[in-house]
Amino acid sequence: MIVVPALLLIVLLGGEGAPRTEAYQVRKEISFNWIRDSKEVIRNQTAVLLRRDGYDADRLQVRTDDGYLLTVYRMLPKKSRLGVVLMHHGIRQSSDMWMYLGPKRSLAYQLYEAGYDVWFSNSRASPESDGHERLDRDSDHYWDFSFHEIGTEDLAAVIDYVLAATGRKTLHFVGYSEAGSAVLALLSELPGYNEKLASVELMAPPAFMQYGQFAWIARMVQPIRALFPWSVYYTRDALPTQICTLFRNECCLLFGQMSDRGTDNGTRTERSPGSSSPAGRAGCFDLEDVSLKQLEHYRQIIASARFQQFDYGYAANLHRYKQKTPPDYCLWDVTARVALHYGNKDKTVDWRGVELLGRRLPKVSELQTILYKGYNHRDFYRNPKAQATVYANILKSIKRHASVQ
Repeated sequence: MIVVPALLLIVLLGGEGAPRTEAYQVRKEISFNWIRDSKEVIRNQTAVLLRRDGYDADRLQVRTDDGYLLTVYRMLPKKSRLGVVLMHHGIRQSSDMWMYLGPKRSLAYQLYEAGYDVWFSNSRASPESDGHERLDRDSDHYWDFSFHEIGTEDLAAVIDYVLAATGRKTLHFVGYSEAGSAVLALLSELPGYNEKLASVELMAPPAFMQYGQFAWIARMVQPIRALFPWSVYYTRDALPTQICTLFRNECCLLFGQMSDRGTDNGTRTERSPGSSSPAGRAGCFDLEDVSLKQLEHYRQIIASARFQQFDYGYAANLHRYKQKTPPDYCLWDVTARVALHYGNKDKTVDWRGVELLGRRLPKVSELQTILYKGYNHRDFYRNPKAQATVYANILKSIKRHASVQ
């Protein structure tokens, strides 16, 4: 039974968590949705970081069709703009991740200085978003989503909002990690959005993850998961929650590896203003702003070696999908121009899985695949060398496709 906490480890060890402000370092509680802050968090970290770096932004709100209130930022544009770029974060992150490397190195600032109208989106899981029009953020129903809903609901709503606000027909999409899974789900399930994206730049996109270092753990947990329908597994007394309550030290040891605290790779060691870590708590249960369903969906695609929709169990699958098993995402419907940026040292999104994704995308997508030697999962937003390698290639790709706007 102690193996069950590993279902969280699978995704989050390669995760995208980073230091939060002092408001985040308050008392935590274990619950069905894992860890929630017991006090209100700062909701405008992106704006704070932008101002600190000498830029201003509008903070806007986008409502999804299912009632979530998403926060979107727009760097105040100059009079002449080459096109629109929408940037979306990874799991356990918010839009402030794009400021990590500072004003000289961050991709967002490079795009802005190059003449683009830069927007940042936040998913329903982000601490910067404004919750739901009816559901309480600490309720079970609020967190009933995975990257599927982040794509088909959140990204769809934000893309439509940005295009309406700018008067453009298309925009460029830049996504890191989970953003790749989400936008691929969107373009597969709602293929009309392919026509709204001038280009899609994906860094370390998780789709086929069976080659990563956690594949054996995902498969080991599968028999336990198979014993329970999602309606039972996904409850306030879910098995992983109970086990982490009983084995707090073991969970701390596992999850402590997921934190960015105490690391220094030559960039900002304090990504957020006033970031600090109380003694003895660094990295322990640093799992706020994540849904159990998000994690389970990733464990599922790792174990199955398929990029597929969520598995609700035999009976619910028949009702929802009209088949016993969840269907694969229709990657052949992804016709937008896609570039895949990936590293050969990424143990979470292994290079073989990204290349398999490239082979599954249709030729009409004008696919580009670019391998970066020595890059791991976090290097795409943390490594200063990304400015001259990854970001330079993304700028070239966006410029090449700018004429379609």
